[in-house]
Amino acid sequence: MTLSIGENVTESFEFAKDGLVDHWVRWIILLVITCIPIVNFISSGYLVKIYKGASVAPELEDYVGMFIDGIKLAIVGIGYMIIPLIMIFAAVFVGFTGTLGMLLMLIGGMLVIIFGLAAMIGGIRFAKTDQLGEGFNFGAVFATISEIGWGHYILSYIVFIIVVCIIVAILSLIPIIGQVLLLIIMPVILLLQGKFFENLYSRA
Repeated sequence: MTLSIGENVTESFEFAKDGLVDHWVRWIILLVITCIPIVNFISSGYLVKIYKGASVAPELEDYVGMFIDGIKLAIVGIGYMIIPLIMIFAAVFVGFTGTLGMLLMLIGGMLVIIFGLAAMIGGIRFAKTDQLGEGFNFGAVFATISEIGWGHYILSYIVFIIVVCIIVAILSLIPIIGQVLLLIIMPVILLLQGKFFENLYSRA
């Protein structure tokens, strides 16, 4: 059953709340590993666990496995950006003043958006199949987006970004402690993201 955007936001917040409130050890561990470079691949691997379709927040276990899955998820994200970045670098190389440079930059910008949307679905497909190659199954990825509905998917993506930006903006207005709170809620945003986009994928 397809969720409305509002229902998805509500369900995702409930998922994050139930997964972290009264589970303080999990919250603290996620906070720590999210803040440390390289180690934060573990938090990406935890995201993969959520993408697999967890109905409740997964347990933090098999850290080596999560680390490897986090690296694989990053590979999927980077892989989708190769072509757009080539176009943008080509535009920089030829210069923005000419028609060719402007055209390459425009195409590159459009591809960043399109492939960025596809990368999210590719990452979830990788998680669900446990096969890195399936993350680059472009036919299946774009077919899934078509099932979701491009309009619904794009609007959902925008709403998610707005929700996160509002949270960040509100906390940023709080002197000193606001920056601390921003760090503290990082695991909340991690779980929120995972459930929100997994719902989009699974309930298309």
